[in-house]
Amino acid sequence: MDCPEHVVVGLTERIREVVGELPFEVNGKGLNMTVSVGVVSIDPSMSSVDAMAAADRACNEAKARGRNCVVRLTDKDAALRMHLEELKVVADLQKRVQTERYFLEFQPIVALQSAMASTSYEVLIRMRGEGGRVIPPGKFIGAAERNGLMSQIDRWVLRSTLEWLDDHPDHRDRLAFATINISGASLNDIRFVDDAFAMIAEHPLAMPKLCFEITESVALHDLGSTRRFFDRVRMYGSKLALDDFGAGYTSFNYLKEIPADFIKIDGSFVKEINRNPANYAITRMIVDLTHELGMRSIAEWAETPDTIASLIQLGVDYGQGFGLARPMAPEIVTAATSGGALVNDPLVLTLLQDGTAGAAIGAATGQGRRRQIAR
Repeated sequence: MDCPEHVVVGLTERIREVVGELPFEVNGKGLNMTVSVGVVSIDPSMSSVDAMAAADRACNEAKARGRNCVVRLTDKDAALRMHLEELKVVADLQKRVQTERYFLEFQPIVALQSAMASTSYEVLIRMRGEGGRVIPPGKFIGAAERNGLMSQIDRWVLRSTLEWLDDHPDHRDRLAFATINISGASLNDIRFVDDAFAMIAEHPLAMPKLCFEITESVALHDLGSTRRFFDRVRMYGSKLALDDFGAGYTSFNYLKEIPADFIKIDGSFVKEINRNPANYAITRMIVDLTHELGMRSIAEWAETPDTIASLIQLGVDYGQGFGLARPMAPEIVTAATSGGALVNDPLVLTLLQDGTAGAAIGAATGQGRRRQIAR
C-alpha cells in the first residue's frame, strides 16, 4: 500500500533478474528462464477481479514486447483504459437481460447492373451502453470474440433476423437476400448449432432469403464443421457467401472445398482500385473467376463514385459501402422498393441508372491507370 514509484520499479526489476539468474534443471538438462511481469496500481473503484484482469493485460503486453521485461500500466495508459472499458462491455454482454440493448441495422448491398430491380442487405448488430450511448461495433464484437461470447451474439442475430423477416412478409417476399455473419466459435459450438436449427425449423419461409457469411479463416479452421453446417442450411434454401475473399493465401484453393453462391471481394483491393493497377487486375480476375464458376461477386468498401464506376465497368454484380449507402434502420430498408432507392448521392445514382456514364468514368480512370503504368 502507498508504494512509491521507484520502489515498484526496483522490486519488479529485481524479481525479473533473480528468475533469470536461477538455474532450472529438468532431467539433468539446464534451462534458461525469463519472466514477464505486469504491474498495475489498484484504483479504489476497481474490483479485485478487474484488478487481476488489468494486471494480466499488463503481463500480456510484456510478452508482446518480447518477454523478459516489466510493463507497468497506470490509469493514464490508453491500453489500460481500453482494457477496463472492455471489461465493462464484457460484463454487459454476460448479463442475461442485456439483449434489450441489442438492435439491428441493415446496410444495403446494391445490384450494380440493375440497382432498381431488387433489395439486398447485410444484417449488422449494434449495442447500446449505459445511457443509450451506442458502443462502436469493433469494441464489443472484439470483446465478445476474446471472451468466448460470440455464439451468444450470433444466436441473437439469427433469431432476430428470422423473426423480422416473418413479421414483414411483403418485404420478405420481394427481398433478394439478406446476409448475416457466422463466427468460427459458433460453427464449432454444438449448442449453437442445435439452437440454430431449432430456430430455422420455425421459420421455413424466411430461410431461403438468408445468406450466411464466413471468412476464409473461419472456413478453414474446421472445414468439416463448416461444410456440415452449410450443407444443412442449404436444405432450407439458404445461400453462402465467402467474406474478405483474396485477403488470404489460400482463397482460391478453398473455393474447391466450399462452393459458395457469393464472393465478397476484400475491401483492401476495392478501396485502391483506381490508384493501384494491381488491385484493378486482381479485382477483375476475381470477378471473372466467380462468373466462370457460376457465382456472384460483391465488392466491399465501395466508397466513392469513381470506385463504383470501375466496379460497374468490371461487371461486379453487387456493391456495398458508404458510397452507396450507410447502415440504416430496418424500417427504412423495409419501406424501400429497391437497393437503388436507398442511394442518396446524385452522381452514384446517375452511374447506376445510366451505363454510359459509368463506362465514361470507368474509361477515364482506366486511362489514368495506363498513364501510371507508362510512367
